Amino acid sequence: MALDRGSRDKMSSHERVLRAIEHKETDRLPRDFSAEGSLVERLCERLGLPDGDALGKRFKVDLFYAGIPIHCPYTDGRNIYGIRYGSTPDGLTQNAVTHPLCDAATVGEVEAHAWPDPDWADVEAAKKAALEGRKRAKFVVCSTWGAIFGEAYRLMGMDNFMTGLYERPEVVRAIIRKLTRFYLEVDRRVFTACEGLIDMAYYGNDMGTQRALLFRREQFQEFYVKPFQEMTGQAKRFGLKTMMHSCGAVSDVIPDIIVSGFDVLDPVQFTAEGMHPKRLKRDFGDDIAFHGCISAQRVLPLGTPDDVRAHVREVCEIMKRGGGYIFTSDQAITSDSPVENVLAMYEEIEAAGR
Repeated sequence: MALDRGSRDKMSSHERVLRAIEHKETDRLPRDFSAEGSLVERLCERLGLPDGDALGKRFKVDLFYAGIPIHCPYTDGRNIYGIRYGSTPDGLTQNAVTHPLCDAATVGEVEAHAWPDPDWADVEAAKKAALEGRKRAKFVVCSTWGAIFGEAYRLMGMDNFMTGLYERPEVVRAIIRKLTRFYLEVDRRVFTACEGLIDMAYYGNDMGTQRALLFRREQFQEFYVKPFQEMTGQAKRFGLKTMMHSCGAVSDVIPDIIVSGFDVLDPVQFTAEGMHPKRLKRDFGDDIAFHGCISAQRVLPLGTPDDVRAHVREVCEIMKRGGGYIFTSDQAITSDSPVENVLAMYEEIEAAGR
């Protein structure tokens, strides 16, 4: 089956995604796409396309991500939080190798840390990117990453952070508070400069493993609901939708993610415990939309094109009823995934997504 180049679409990308998030009828399921660079190159070569932008157009991608560059003043290898990273032995991943607040025992030590300055954010570059997305009539996503969990544990080190939830909760809260203040101020400046150009803020915190949360639900409620409410509340005052990214098994805290003010949950990792779309749609589909669900961990890299097509049909049959779904993979599609499987995914959605 060849990718459909015809145009049966009756809505703009902006209208389509907005209506889906609001659980309203759309002409087709809105689509997104994310893949590792080498796979994008192989797809472009197979389809005779010049670049990733052309590939997104061929796949009828509806979302546009406008980044906020943050210029780091350090020249000694530290990032904006003062953390140094090093490569894993295979060279494929960068992990934090220093944790500036690993020994912090008091709120005063947290306050004394060299925190990033909102002035380091390049608001004009973000505005230029958002304007490009708006010119393309896409649904524009732009915000800080809002990593109040991820950067907190990297600043302390995971072991120290997890024990700190019990032994030094005031230190953990102080770190979360400093991170939240930074993200809020950068977002405020960008949202103000980009009024009318942005549609959604997108915050990412990986809080789940394949089997369960990294911590107890009560700790999510105690440490994270209020900061998330501050970030989503500010975004909503600017008229924006909000999306939460968390890999893994996070179904236990979806009610709290909803209370935190999020409109969309991403990436809905299909193979994680308790994250099957049928259950999520049944239990939470009236209160939150979903972005993801197509298995980049199992079906896309390991299945056949027919497996992919059946998977797409299964997910769409569950998720498209009543709106509230944006079609895409549940992670960036890895470079070991066959080109034929990715093409099958976007060919099948032409029929399954209508």
